[in-house]
Amino acid sequence: MHEETVRTLYKKLLALYPTDFQEKLIESMEQSFNDLYKERKRETQQGLFSFVLWIFVETGMGITREYILLITQGNAMKNTITNPKSAALFGLFSIAPFVLLNAIVGNRIEPFFSLIRPNIHTSPFEYILLFIVLFLIPVGSFIAIRPILQKGADGKRKFYLVNVILAVLLLVVFVLLSVGLGSDIYRYDVLQIPNCD
Repeated sequence: MHEETVRTLYKKLLALYPTDFQEKLIESMEQSFNDLYKERKRETQQGLFSFVLWIFVETGMGITREYILLITQGNAMKNTITNPKSAALFGLFSIAPFVLLNAIVGNRIEPFFSLIRPNIHTSPFEYILLFIVLFLIPVGSFIAIRPILQKGADGKRKFYLVNVILAVLLLVVFVLLSVGLGSDIYRYDVLQIPNCD
């Protein structure tokens, strides 16, 4: 295992910590890792992989703990909507529930399929669930564009092209999905046209 590669990977892993945490503790964590790695390398060459794996897993769990702590303190949403990268990622992930719901219904994945559609026909629960996951897409679009709507410390607004493109794409996807699903529901449930899917 190449020492420089391991250090670079660990540094990238540490960059996943929340910004406040990074400012306070990243340098000391990096130094501790380097010292422990050198010490372990002197002792044995064979146990190095398991040591590195253990440190990476422990650090990953620490990152998860810090984000959970941020969420429970209520700071995570504030940070998400003000940081352009976080806002874009959150916006992108807003389409994931729709994709998941579509995969469950389309592939009849049990036991989830029976909960969503307990009989042959579409249930009211499925309509409510579909409405909720569709509604998340424009919410994601709004969150993606939110950093542009806020003024910076200098009193000016900044333009983030990726956020704008993502917000527009999410709105287009929302409109296309809504129109397509609405017409299918109308033909199947209102007009009673069989096999219109």
